[in-house]
Amino acid sequence: MLYKQISQNKRNTVIIMVLFGILMLAISALFANFLTIWAGVIFFMIAIGYVLYTYFDATEHLMKVTGGVQLDKERAPEIYEMVEELCLAAGMPMPKLYVVPDSDPNAFATGRNPEHASLALTQGLLEIMNKQEVQGVIGHELSHIRNYDTRVTVIASAIVNLIYGTGIGLTVIAYGMITSKSKGIIALIIKLFCCLLGFIGLIIIVFGIPISKLLFLLVSRQREYLADVGSVDLTREPSGIISALQKLEDLENQDLLQSPDKNNLMLNSLSFNLPHVHSWWLRLMSDHPPLDKRIERLKNSDKV
Repeated sequence: MLYKQISQNKRNTVIIMVLFGILMLAISALFANFLTIWAGVIFFMIAIGYVLYTYFDATEHLMKVTGGVQLDKERAPEIYEMVEELCLAAGMPMPKLYVVPDSDPNAFATGRNPEHASLALTQGLLEIMNKQEVQGVIGHELSHIRNYDTRVTVIASAIVNLIYGTGIGLTVIAYGMITSKSKGIIALIIKLFCCLLGFIGLIIIVFGIPISKLLFLLVSRQREYLADVGSVDLTREPSGIISALQKLEDLENQDLLQSPDKNNLMLNSLSFNLPHVHSWWLRLMSDHPPLDKRIERLKNSDKV
C-alpha cells in the first residue's frame, strides 16, 4: 500500500510540475504581451538558468548558510553506521553526512538524486534525542532522498522564489522610479515605462505568487506524510519516529522552538520540522503538516 501511494504521489508531482511550467510560460507571455516578445523570451531563459543554478548548487548553498560541517566514520562512527545500515535496507548509496551547529532540533536532506545526496542533522537534535529517535528522523530524510523528494522540492522552491522576487522586485523598482523627482522628457518616458513594469509586477503578486505557493503546498504536504511512513518502512519500528515527533511537539507547545526563517523557503521546505503551533494561518499555509497530524497518521500506519 505504501509503494502504491508513493507511485501515485509521483504521478501527482509530475502533474504539478507541469502546472509550474505552464505558470512560468504564462508569466513569460505577460512580459511578451506588455513589452516585446523578446522580453518574454529573456525572462523565460533567465528563469531556466536560475532554476538550473539552484538545482546544482542547492547542497553547497544550504551547507554554507547553515554552517554544516561534514562528518565521516572516524568523527561520528555511531551516526555513520546508523545511516549506513538504513541505506543498505533501502538499497541506496550512502549520502554525505553533515552536522549543523544549531541548537534547534531539526534535520534536512538535499541533492538532485540519491547518488548526489546529503543529509544534515542539527546539534540540537543529536543532544535531545536518543538513538532510536535519531534513527527515525534519519529514516524520514532517507525516504525523501529515495523518493526523489529533494529534487522536486529544490526545483519547486526555486520557481516560487523566482516568481516572488520578480513580482516584488518589479513593483519596488517601479515605485522608486515613479516617485523620483526627476523631470524632463526622458524622465517622463522612464516613468511611463516603469508604470508598465509596476503593472506587470502587481499582476504577478496578485495571481502568480498565490498560485505558485498553492502548487508548492500541493507538492510538499503529502510527501512529509509518506516520508514519515517511509521511515517506519526502513527502521521496521514506528516508535522511534513517533517519539521524535512527540518530543518536538512538546517543545513546540512550550514555545521552545525557534521561529522559521521565512526568507529561506528551500531550507524550510526541506527541514524535518517547521514550527508553527501558535498561528492557525501558518498551520494552514505551511508546507509541513502539523506535528499532531503526523503523529496520528503514524499511529495508524498499519492502515497506510
